[in-house]
Amino acid sequence: MPSTHTSLHIHLVFSTKERLPFIDAKWQSDLHAFMGGCLKRLDAFPQEIGGVADHVHLLMGIKPVHAIADLVREVKRVSSEWVKDA
Repeated sequence: MPSTHTSLHIHLVFSTKERLPFIDAKWQSDLHAFMGGCLKRLDAFPQEIGGVADHVHLLMGIKPVHAIADLVREVKRVSSEWVKDA
């Protein structure tokens, strides 16, 4: 029987507002871990998360049923809330 295998990976880069260095090195790794958890809750597969004070890189595996815009919107929304509460 034939089967289908899909491997979709997205490299997402997004920056802070006006590219100001808002991401403090003290909690940067916690933010990255939080984003990874968010992606897992959305049934995506975080491969690598990194960045510097003014931007974040996300490499994630997704399923064919995922809408990229919805994933990005949710990760940015919850991570922004997390940063404001930190």
